[in-house]
Amino acid sequence: MTESLDRETIMGHFSGILEIQEKLSGYIHRRLCVNCDELVDEEWLNKRKEAFKFIRGLVDKYAFSKKLPRDELGILTQSMISHLLNIQHTFLRVLVLIDILQDEPFNEIFMDSLSTISSKVQEMMDALKKMVNQRAENLNDAEITLEILMKLEREIDEDNIVICRQISVAAGSDCDFASYILRKIVAELEHISDYAKECAEIIAEI
Repeated sequence: MTESLDRETIMGHFSGILEIQEKLSGYIHRRLCVNCDELVDEEWLNKRKEAFKFIRGLVDKYAFSKKLPRDELGILTQSMISHLLNIQHTFLRVLVLIDILQDEPFNEIFMDSLSTISSKVQEMMDALKKMVNQRAENLNDAEITLEILMKLEREIDEDNIVICRQISVAAGSDCDFASYILRKIVAELEHISDYAKECAEIIAEI
């Protein structure tokens, strides 16, 4: 019979997965950031290739699920894996949506507020990885990080309404398709924040 993984080992696997998802969130924020230094097309092509490579490589990192303990820890771990997969697939959808808008003038269409929501998603991914590591060392610090994650998730929910309204104004009636895709990107980023919050709550229980 295969020996089941212990809590410490499972948290180590979570940390490895979140490290890559943290990089993905950074790439996406960098592409959507209006105030960042201009991202030339050639540079984005390289980042895009790296992002898709990371997503493909993440599949192998879930192989540890074959050794989950058959108890409460195993149930919580399986639930965490489901949310991590949802985050991964949503990042993929965002990258595809960005591809769809490749011929659009990014710096004219994307507003500061879209950059704001992508930065908060990046903050959540950073905090989630931090929380995994804190759970093994300092429970009090992990609880503080959990509160930060919850606050960011609420802010993203509130920002979503404002951002979609700004997209409509900025895009105008002549850019209905672009406006639709932009709203889709905002919605997907909001979904990532929801999944990240669920992950944080599970980590607090493990």
